[in-house]
Amino acid sequence: MTTRVASYLEVPVHHVDAMVPLAELGVDSVYAVSLVGDVEAHFDIEVDATMIFDYPTLAHIAEFIESALVEQSAAA
Repeated sequence: MTTRVASYLEVPVHHVDAMVPLAELGVDSVYAVSLVGDVEAHFDIEVDATMIFDYPTLAHIAEFIESALVEQSAAA
């Protein structure tokens, strides 16, 4: 996801700090919706459209994804 965000923001990957809120990095609402779709498609999990507000940093989003995958695996 860091690479994707860096590409969207047109900055080098090392400029994207996983602990800085995406809104502070310059991610707008249009890209936030796109990021939600990318997460859903890549990880095959359902993600609420408010993900970027509920999990404002890439680190928080990664924790959410990990938790969702563990939950999904336990349910299978």
